[in-house]
Amino acid sequence: MAGLAGQNCDQPSGDNPRTVTIRANHPHHQLDGSQLTLRRPIYNERTFSQKYPPQQKSSKSAKDKLRGTFSSDKWNLQTLKNFFYGIVPIAYWLPRYQIKSDLFEDCLAGLTVGVLRIPHGMAHAVLATLPPVYGLYTNIFPQLIYAVFGTSRHVSIGTMAVISIMVGDAVEKAYQNIYGDEIKMNHPPEDEETERARIASTLALMVGLIQFLMCLLRVGIITNYLPEPLVRGFTTGAACHVFSSQFNHLFGIELDRYTGPFSLIKTYKPFLLNLGLTNPTTLLISFSTLLILIFVKEFQDCIRDRFKWQLPVEMLVVVLGTLFSHLFNFEDKKVAVVGQIPNGIPTPYIPSFTYASTLLPDAIILSIVSYALVISLSNIFAKKHKYEVDANQELFAFGTAHILSSAFYCYPTTSSLSRTLVRDIAGGKTMLAGATSTLLVLLVILFIGRFLSPLPACCLAAIIVVALRGMFRQLTDIKKLWKYSKIDMTIWVVTFVFTVLMGLDIGLAIGIGYSIFTVVLRSQWPQSCMLGQFGETGLYGDMKMFPDAKRIPGIKIFRIQSPLFFANAAYLKKALVLPSPLSTVVQPAEQNQTKEHSRNIDNLHRYTSLESTVSHNAANDVMLNHVIAHDSNHHSVESAIGDSNDRSDGCLLRTLIVDMSGVSFVDTVALNTLESIAQDYLAANAKVYLAECRSNVKHMLFTSGLVKSIDLEHIFLSVHDAVLHSQSMRVTNQAKSLDPEHPLTIEEFEVADSAC
Repeated sequence: MAGLAGQNCDQPSGDNPRTVTIRANHPHHQLDGSQLTLRRPIYNERTFSQKYPPQQKSSKSAKDKLRGTFSSDKWNLQTLKNFFYGIVPIAYWLPRYQIKSDLFEDCLAGLTVGVLRIPHGMAHAVLATLPPVYGLYTNIFPQLIYAVFGTSRHVSIGTMAVISIMVGDAVEKAYQNIYGDEIKMNHPPEDEETERARIASTLALMVGLIQFLMCLLRVGIITNYLPEPLVRGFTTGAACHVFSSQFNHLFGIELDRYTGPFSLIKTYKPFLLNLGLTNPTTLLISFSTLLILIFVKEFQDCIRDRFKWQLPVEMLVVVLGTLFSHLFNFEDKKVAVVGQIPNGIPTPYIPSFTYASTLLPDAIILSIVSYALVISLSNIFAKKHKYEVDANQELFAFGTAHILSSAFYCYPTTSSLSRTLVRDIAGGKTMLAGATSTLLVLLVILFIGRFLSPLPACCLAAIIVVALRGMFRQLTDIKKLWKYSKIDMTIWVVTFVFTVLMGLDIGLAIGIGYSIFTVVLRSQWPQSCMLGQFGETGLYGDMKMFPDAKRIPGIKIFRIQSPLFFANAAYLKKALVLPSPLSTVVQPAEQNQTKEHSRNIDNLHRYTSLESTVSHNAANDVMLNHVIAHDSNHHSVESAIGDSNDRSDGCLLRTLIVDMSGVSFVDTVALNTLESIAQDYLAANAKVYLAECRSNVKHMLFTSGLVKSIDLEHIFLSVHDAVLHSQSMRVTNQAKSLDPEHPLTIEEFEVADSAC
């Protein structure tokens, strides 16, 4: 059995505080023979700060901070080198590159991804309303620049379907805004393709400048406002737009491109009306390509864990499509083809800001979405391979890539999930894999680009549609989220529905707004519970969740797990409201006073025996057993406080303990509410204690001056400290009230306690 140890029951402050003895020597808990003995006072904030005074933070003036920032001691040679390595990470890892162990796998992964970049780039450029060659440009320059400044070793930077269609919408709106009147008068610009490419490159420049500004402001944390359910719901909704935009290529039907709200519905109506104009040859090529791609892709998914090398089926489709188009002259059968692809890289130029005012809203959205996709994918693979990704450096790398690549007619980019997965499976370890893949695309542009001009456009459309499989599989998220978090499920559904109906930009804005709204709702009705004690331990849990957690007579323990501020202050007040006082409890009849007095003297000894035991096993699990005998016959002349649960144990509520461990901050409205609650309980002859307050919460409590009914002696380091203090104060008060003519002194009370 646990060894008994008495404890002093003095007042909560002073040189001789009450103590609790904890010993771990119970035979049933002694799993590994280890023992733990703890003896300490019951601490409130006053006694704890007196014994262990905190160190005051020194406040420096702005002049001192500036002097310290540019001091010679701080900016030594090593500091400058670390700063340079942080800005240009390739300068650190490239000299340490392991050629023998890493070069072969990086080259293999680069070649594998490179053969995917060629068809993906051409297909995604069509989504962006640009000629296919601009997709190849976009798959070269941003990746090379990112390899110099980026911190993620695995992400494949380049074109992506979702970003491409967002770029296409922005380019279409800007083009119609600038040249709409001339188009209506049948006087379009002489070189429409070049003009669209210039609009797209201007958009890339603006996206890069916005991301660079985000880096300077250190706002990489902005992606925290794009939770995973929102991003996945948005990308799935965008996939619906991408899928629908390829119908004209798959069926060989000329359709107008629509943007804005309900653009998807506007697309389907003319498509269904013109379905009879389908080109049979185009349809045959499309479905043949789809069957080949789906069959090979599904087969590769089944053997992905066994083979690193992936069959470049997309490149195979491009080669076969080009070959058959040469042999059977598809262009004469009115099958749309890619057209002329110029050899070589474009001549650099400085993008103009002529379209800036029109493109600014889309540039802001694209800068956030593209960065969110990059950082989320980077973190996934960084966690898998155990290295760190610097969020703000990623902003710098990505912004720089957009700014510099815009001079080569590149449009905004992001990371590709499919190519990143292939790169990881193929064993790519460093950014040289990405550089190798871009060199392969560059070779295609320089030497064999012109041979791809007969490629049927429907082959590229089929590649895009099959690549959307992963996004459409995200529809299964609804079932998973419904099981784990219904609020997250509604974020997914709301973002998806409005993205499909209202367009990508409006849908994303509504998704973000709804996501923030759910945060407000969760904080306005935060999680809270009443705590009970587990048996005779010092452990506490939610009484609704744990049936074994029992209410402590005379004490209500309330836990709130949310910041306290203006939105949920009313909830806190309602949760802790006092009901109307009931009739006072009448003292026993005069003839029973002597008998009651003797019984209370006996119960006094049982009250003052306080012991806690702790067992510590090999897994460092700790159980706190608190042994205390309660007086169920105690009566006093005071108002009944609390709800029916407060009186179900036959003991009136005397103490409210608020567990503040889950409160990260408070504001002035919440402080006023706490003061009001404390005043209400004080008027009802009950006390309010706070437990486990964080330092910033305590700072607000006492520097604001708004809470006057809760001082340092009413704030405890733990819930158990507050419970023991409340119980011992009740015993002390009862001992003094047993004999009104000769109340027990503190010394007599301690003697009675030690005698037990």
